Amino acid sequence: MAKLKISDAEVALMKGLIAYEKLNDQQVLAIFSHLSRNFNSREMGWIRNGGKPRYKAIKAAGAEEVADFLEQYSKVEEVVERIGIYAVSDEELSAYQALDYARSAVAIFNNNTLLARSQIFVVLMVVAWTYLAHARLRKEDIDPVYKNDAGDPVMIDGKPKHWELSYCITRPELALTEGEKNNLRFITLLRNEIEHRATEDINSEVQSKLQANALNFVRFARKSFGRRFDLSRDFSFAIQLQALNSKQNSILKASKGLSKSVAVVNALVEKEMSSSQFNDPEYAFRVYVVPNVVNNEKKADQAVIFSPVGSSVEMAIKQVEKPKYRMKEVVKLLQDDGVANANPQSCINAWQQNDLKNPGKGFAIELGGQWFWYPEGVDAIKAALTA
Repeated sequence: MAKLKISDAEVALMKGLIAYEKLNDQQVLAIFSHLSRNFNSREMGWIRNGGKPRYKAIKAAGAEEVADFLEQYSKVEEVVERIGIYAVSDEELSAYQALDYARSAVAIFNNNTLLARSQIFVVLMVVAWTYLAHARLRKEDIDPVYKNDAGDPVMIDGKPKHWELSYCITRPELALTEGEKNNLRFITLLRNEIEHRATEDINSEVQSKLQANALNFVRFARKSFGRRFDLSRDFSFAIQLQALNSKQNSILKASKGLSKSVAVVNALVEKEMSSSQFNDPEYAFRVYVVPNVVNNEKKADQAVIFSPVGSSVEMAIKQVEKPKYRMKEVVKLLQDDGVANANPQSCINAWQQNDLKNPGKGFAIELGGQWFWYPEGVDAIKAALTA
């Protein structure tokens, strides 16, 4: 066997793992040892205590460098589990299957040649979230199965009936945030629409919610099962170039209106939402870089999405779903902005006299029998009141 060689970088990482992760000697040895490397506990003790002048002179790696190292090492842990070196629990196996569905969903959504990529993403992510939720609940010693009054499992086709995702998200054991719950409600309701009828092209209409759903999934998987269940390292953002004429595109969107399936789901989920709930990034994730287009990111029709540094394409233009406000919220916004004559009746008079609900202007949209105002519409009402 070759003589043991330990680089300065390795020594720095070992010291950093001890300092910032509080790992003991055996844990550090487990990371840096393998079949052809004779790394014993005596050497590890010298590194920890500075028993050799060379080791003593090497400074510990910083906390960020240690965190990056552990992110990379989690790939090794995943491989070790998959080749069967040690047993994987049923909960972890279910979580790995959830990750496979999520990877497939993201890969399909990133394929711009598929018209129904959003619909496929939604169906696959509902399965992924269901597997992951069941795994987390079992980890908490909760069997996600419906029971009858006698406490026996409810059987369907000879098998226990498991909780649907819509019920799982109500369970406090999952510790989901309000934004995560609202997003999953949207996704599950949209899945129901997709399953029962063909939908129009909805890709640009739901992109912000799908982006939030994917990010929420990554966070929840990692929080529930650790670093090796974080699939964020596997993907960057998709590159999807769309029309750059913001004004023309805004008018086009307003005249076309939302697809029926998305309008129905929006009405069900967003009808009782406050502005803070609607604008929660865990409900709909929007990225804005618009200093030369408008002076407020909430007015943007498009977002610039950056790829990782060094990628072949550095950014892409994406459509975004803008915030929407009910009339009572519009009045409150204008009053907070110092518009003295802003009240429900004056605002109604302002939009009626200036035809501000005209679809061609793109100031407002009707959802579920209610009108919602975009930020541009709020500005138009303000301009009418202060003219």
